[in-house]
Order: sequence, then C-alpha cells, then structure tokens
Amino acid sequence: MKKRLLATVLAVMVCFCGSLPYASALSFQAESAFVMDGDTGEELYSYNGDVARVPASMTKVLTAYIIYQELEAGNLTMDTPVRISHNVAVKSRDANYPTAVPLTEGATYTVETLLNLIMIPSASASCIAMAEHISGSESAFVARMNQTADELGLNATYYNCHGAQPNYITPRSQATLTKIFIDTYPEILNITSKSGYSFNGTYYNNTNHLLNTMAPYEGLDGFKTGTIAEAGYCVTTTAVRNGRRVISVVMKSTSDYQRFADSRQLLDYGFEQIRLRDASRASTGVTFTAQPSSIRPYQPASFQVQLTGVTAAYNAKAQWYVNGEPVPGYGNDNFQATANKTSTLTYTLREIPGDTITVSFVLTMPDGTEKRADTTVTVEQRPLEYTGSLNILRAAVYPGKTLTITADIEGENDIGRVQLPASWQMDGQDITNYSNENFTIINDAAHSQYHMTIPADAQPGTHTVGFRVGNADSTGVNQLVLTAEIEIVLPAQAEEEIVQSPETAETAPAA
Repeated sequence: MKKRLLATVLAVMVCFCGSLPYASALSFQAESAFVMDGDTGEELYSYNGDVARVPASMTKVLTAYIIYQELEAGNLTMDTPVRISHNVAVKSRDANYPTAVPLTEGATYTVETLLNLIMIPSASASCIAMAEHISGSESAFVARMNQTADELGLNATYYNCHGAQPNYITPRSQATLTKIFIDTYPEILNITSKSGYSFNGTYYNNTNHLLNTMAPYEGLDGFKTGTIAEAGYCVTTTAVRNGRRVISVVMKSTSDYQRFADSRQLLDYGFEQIRLRDASRASTGVTFTAQPSSIRPYQPASFQVQLTGVTAAYNAKAQWYVNGEPVPGYGNDNFQATANKTSTLTYTLREIPGDTITVSFVLTMPDGTEKRADTTVTVEQRPLEYTGSLNILRAAVYPGKTLTITADIEGENDIGRVQLPASWQMDGQDITNYSNENFTIINDAAHSQYHMTIPADAQPGTHTVGFRVGNADSTGVNQLVLTAEIEIVLPAQAEEEIVQSPETAETAPAA
C-alpha cells in the first residue's frame, strides 16, 4: 500500500501539480485503478490503468450491452420470453456460478427480468440464458463479445459471458465500455441504480453496496461489481454531481469493504479534478509569442503560441488553422494543456492566396467553447524563379542509340531546401517513371538526368524533349521548361549530329 501511495504522489506531482495536497491523500488498496470524466472520456487518474486483469462479474457489463444492442435492433423487447434450458437451470443452482439465483428448467422469464438479475444480484446463469437465446450457445455469444470489444476499441479478451471464470480487460477499457454503455443506452441506469430486486419471493441486494448496506454515495447510479479468486474484489462505479459524471474502476482490491472505500475516494478525487480542470479551462488564455513579419512561398515559417492561466492540467482538442482551414498534421484531439505550454506550427506556403494570410491556434474544450489566438501575416508577392539549361540543345540520332540529357537548375531565391513537382517530357507529355512531385532543390541548385533510348523500330521524325519544374497554374513558383530538339534519322540518311549547350560542350557525352 505504501508503494501505491508513493506512486500516486509522484504521478500527481508530475501531472497535476495544482492539486497536490488533495491527490497525495489517495491511499487505496487496489492493484489497479482508473478514473474517467464520464462526459468527455478524459483520464482523471490512472494507476496500472493499462494492465489487463480479471474483471470477474464486471464481464456482465458487455453481456448487458449486447442485450441492449438486440433491443435497439428490434430483435428483442423487454417483454420477450426467454426459455430456460437444462444447462442454465443446473448452473443457476451451482455455487461456482455466482450469484446462484435459481431458474426453472423449461420456464420462461422476460428479458427485463433477466437483465435485472444480471446487473443487480449478478446472476451468472441469467447471462447464459440470454447468450443462448441471442446466439444459440454461450460460445457463439462469447465470439460476439470479442468482436464487439474489438469494434469498441477495448483491450479485452473474453472466454465466458458472466465472469465466473477468468476473462481479461484493462481498467481503462472497463471505464470506456461503461461510458459507451451509458452514452448509448442511458436507460441502463434505471437498473444499475436500484438498491435491490425481488424475484420469486426473494429480495436480492444490489452487489454495489454504495446503494444499500454502506453509507450511500451522493449521486451514485451504478454500475457493476466483480469477485472471484483470480480477480480479487473489483467494482466499477459512476456518479453525477452538478451535472458532471465520473466513472471509477477498481480492480483487485483486498476485500468487499475495501473496494468500495477505494471507489469512494477515487470518485471524490475525480469530482475534485473536474472542478479544478473546469476552473483551469475557464482561466486559460492563448497568446502568440513568435511569428514572422512576412511569409513567402516555399520558405518555411514558424509560429508559436503559449498558454496562460492554466492552473491544473487538462485535455482538450487543439488545432492550427491557416485561412480557416486545418493544417494537416497539426491537430491533436488529446492535447494536454499545462502551465505555460507552447505549441509551434512550421508552415510552408505553396501558393500566393492574396496579400495576407490568417494563422490561428484553437483550443476546443469538451463543452465546445474555444480559446484561440489569431494573427495576420503579410504575404510577399514573390513567386520562386529558376533558370537552367540542358546539356544538349539539338541532336540527330538513329534508332537503337541512347542519349543522356542533363538538366541543371539554378536560382537566386535564398531558400535552403525546396521541393517542387518536376518531370521529363516528350512532346509536352510527362514521361512514365520520370516524374517527381517532390523534386528537391538545395541552395538554389539541382540536377536531373534522362537516359533516352531510341527504339530499334523508331520511325524518322522530330521530337521535343523537355524538363519541367513547377506547374503552369502555380502562383507560388514561375514554371520553368527547358527543351531540346531530337531528330530520329536512319543511318543511311545522315550522320549523327549533336549541338551541345555552350556550358556543357566539353562534358556532354557522345551519342
């Protein structure tokens, strides 16, 4: 326990400095714990939250979720009768399948009755009855459970539908499943909030003792316990205060009493974190601390903002925008806001959209409110300019020969590295495998070669070979096209002739 207390204190010192006195009081006994903001899904606290453990009867949460899927699909109603098989009747009296709530072989019970038995006294055989009714067998139903877990993004593996034997799930995934269940089918809370349930003349207490035999927890309306030897004492709880929901998961605590004591203080901690984080969100400001005086096409520009007024760490959605459009790769749905945190955008303008651009950083809170900073920057009306030459200006060659044509590009743009679309062309059409959308020009210089092989059966004629940099419709770079005239001749008609560019006359290869 001391080890867990120390780990808690250290984690809080790193992540939640603003609430250290409160967080340092956590001293739960569970081997794993996870606390979630039930409205936003934000992690409020985690201790071994991503370690898969045995959930015991918390397994029944996914079983009930699938039952509600069937209700939504119209395959079931709450009044649908479910017939009890011999298998279910036997297991309903077997102490190895907690809780043993006897069901009569051949009798029928409504879906509503079985749901109440599953979620309140935790009747395992009632899970099997529903599994057989929905899927034909428990094994087929378990296959659906694992498929559903994958679809929901859970880190979980199921071998049975009730938890009387081990399954595995992480506390984070158990909290996520609970949130999804409540968000999708909030009517489940009408069942999980009950203190007990009467069936066949017997009153069964809810196994969540924060609803009955222990001091009630303010705002608690569920959710599910779990206990077998391999699991220890587990419980998922959820409560609402001041319109805000917290979900807590405790796994492998030391006793029935202790799991609820652990859960009580974790719920308290969750509500305190929400209070602190809500206040922090309200006081947050965003300010530009660095930006260029102007921006030019293809010259990388850096923008930086800093958060102010953050008194407790929290998560929000962050996104950089240019002219109202999100910048790809510069968004984060789980941006952690901390005191004085900075965010930097490195942006390369590729077209000239007008005289100015607007750059924005927007922090979107869970309730949809925004904290933002906007700035306007002048756009330099200077597209990139390049010149260049080919090593060959004109050549007469005959079929079967190979001609190497070299393009040398240079400019005076003073930009260290630029990537532009470029291609070699034949008669104005791009040549297959000789195009590059990211042709790199370093320190205003680049070089490219085209090895032109004249087919042996080529017919005489004149063709234009060209090297293109940039696109004709670009406003960010003036297109450069270098051309050479290539005449295909028959050997009997003429000898080869190559006219070289003056700059390359000494080094140009012979045909």
